[in-house]
Amino acid sequence: MRKTYYLLMALSAVMLLEGCIKGTDYEEQEQKTIQEFLQRNNITTPPTESGLYYLVKTEGEGLQPADSDTVSINYIASYINGIVFDTNIEEEAKKNGLYSPVNEYVPLVFVKGAGDVIQGVDEGVGYMKKGGEAILIIPSRLAYNDYTPLVFYIELVEVKHDTTAAH
Repeated sequence: MRKTYYLLMALSAVMLLEGCIKGTDYEEQEQKTIQEFLQRNNITTPPTESGLYYLVKTEGEGLQPADSDTVSINYIASYINGIVFDTNIEEEAKKNGLYSPVNEYVPLVFVKGAGDVIQGVDEGVGYMKKGGEAILIIPSRLAYNDYTPLVFYIELVEVKHDTTAAH
């Protein structure tokens, strides 16, 4: 995830330098970009209190994770313009020119609520149940704070409850 972070930061800097985000109020421009994306894709779901857009693709039937639970996900991470910048799904990596034979294409495992992933992914996974699939539209304040909104496709593969924490 660290190399993804540095790659994202470098690409964001290039976008800013090239003037891809115009105007002086980057937050306004980001909100406009998100609203245009929602309109283009006929998305009418309101955001959560934090500003995350959570769209259920497949309702899961298993456990719903709580903070301190260990979760496993498959994901495809893209910019709001559709350019994929990271995935742990081998076919998607090949399709998007991201494949590397040294990468292991296995589910990403992390502890929910521990700060292991960006805030938008952590929050979104908390709404899911095992086996569920969702699309998260993540404003930058819930990601890398670079005025670049992200779109994540998430499949919640596994949930292991932390038996030492009160749920």
